[in-house]
Amino acid sequence: MTAKKTYVTVFLTVLVIWLSLALLVTAQEQQSGPQATLQESGAGQHQELGQLRPQGTGAGQGPGQGPGLRQGQGLRQGQGPAAGPNFFDFLLRPKFITMLVIAAVALVLLLTKRMNSRLKILILAVSTFLYGISANLGLKVFSGFSMHPSPICAATKSILYGFRMPMIVTLAVIIFLTLVGPKLFCSYVCPVGAIQELIAMLADKLKIRRRKPSFRLSQTVRVLIFIAFIFLSWTAIIHTVSGNRTVALSLYDYINAFHGYEISLQPTLLDNLFHFLPFILTLFFAFFTYRPFCYFVCPIGLITNVIEQIGIFRVVKKKDACTDCLSCAAKSPCPAVAEILKDAVLVPDCFACTVCTGGCNQDLLKFGIKSN
Repeated sequence: MTAKKTYVTVFLTVLVIWLSLALLVTAQEQQSGPQATLQESGAGQHQELGQLRPQGTGAGQGPGQGPGLRQGQGLRQGQGPAAGPNFFDFLLRPKFITMLVIAAVALVLLLTKRMNSRLKILILAVSTFLYGISANLGLKVFSGFSMHPSPICAATKSILYGFRMPMIVTLAVIIFLTLVGPKLFCSYVCPVGAIQELIAMLADKLKIRRRKPSFRLSQTVRVLIFIAFIFLSWTAIIHTVSGNRTVALSLYDYINAFHGYEISLQPTLLDNLFHFLPFILTLFFAFFTYRPFCYFVCPIGLITNVIEQIGIFRVVKKKDACTDCLSCAAKSPCPAVAEILKDAVLVPDCFACTVCTGGCNQDLLKFGIKSN
């Protein structure tokens, strides 16, 4: 079996495992009714479902949390899930509507070749503000824009607690935008992705030399973290106790950069370390490696990399016109371009940075629909 076929097999296996486990837990919850149901408050910054955190960070509390719960949530014993908003109630909220609008604007600019540095910075800055910073301002108008459940938690908590409606809507928007392509959510909507892209652009301005790790390395690390998460969670090696029930926790709670956008000091130094360090390290390494969190850590990046292979719009080249000068691949910060030029079956994550399309000396690369 070739290396490419091996990676395709691994990718599809990961996707099937994730979906199967999430559906299994969801079915179990529906049959028996959860012993502990987390109640969404709808109150802005801390409304993440299933956000229990590890013991050992202060009397069984997670970093900056109450007893195992985020602020604005309650724990109800012996009750089934209360009736709540349906799929479209969540989808039609301002947060998701603006996500779709931002992605649509970015796609139009990419397809019409009008995406320049100023517009790109503007879009990325808006996404960083809306979904990362705004909920910290305490203004009612931004109370529903915080990235909760975060993309990471929407993926991982689904395996631990089953599909809940906020998780379903978050994942649906991400998957839809990835199918439309080119990986629009990760590229221009996600606040962690956006801030990394802005730092990459700043690093280029400052002429900071960035390394380009091989996709084999980054993908191996990303897959291993995901496998470790499943193993540790389902064997209850990482767990907490809620009432009289042992609840599995997520390895990603320790490395989730999204929590860094919750700008509030935590009770202890250790709490602050767990809360802010992943985000700080992401910002630091983004100066020296392109989108390190996306390539090496994020499970959504892993899942969307599978989906983007069948995305409608992506970077394509004009057939039989390329001279294989590899100028675009050399200029591009990501490992995707070399595989795009080969018409590879599996292409590394492409974040629509426009460096390759703008860097082709013969204008042979563009955003469009790949022809067979």
